[in-house]
Amino acid sequence: MILCDTRQQAGKHANIDSYFKRTGIPTERCALYVGDYAIANEQKRVVDTKQDVLELAKDVMSSDHERFRRECIRAKEAGIQLLVLVEEVLPEGGLSAWQSPSDARGKALTKVNGESLRRALLTMTAKYGVRFRFCDARQTGRLIVEYLTEGVLP
Repeated sequence: MILCDTRQQAGKHANIDSYFKRTGIPTERCALYVGDYAIANEQKRVVDTKQDVLELAKDVMSSDHERFRRECIRAKEAGIQLLVLVEEVLPEGGLSAWQSPSDARGKALTKVNGESLRRALLTMTAKYGVRFRFCDARQTGRLIVEYLTEGVLP
């Protein structure tokens, strides 16, 4: 059984919910210590999902940085391996080549650039052991299950 954090906005990741339902994986919503998804009775590996790089940038380098950092510290102190799975395929050149999307007027949605975000992720990995992976949203459900059950990193 996969536990889904109650703080995760309902319907935000319909693709993941659909995968669990389609493959017959039972789920239960409850408050998790860290992350969004864990295996019931064994929370040594946990997955936190981000809808895209923009959400990741907000958590790592902007308004939610302290909350996200505290979550990484809690995971490390509890011996939990936290994987942050970002549902966006990176451009050619990887995260360093990522650029903020723009609003309807052409204004960037964040001032964060891909290279500074890449460096921040490397620092967080070194300090807290958190891992970051990027994927196509159609694969997220399968990747969550593989990581939680087998420890396979996407």
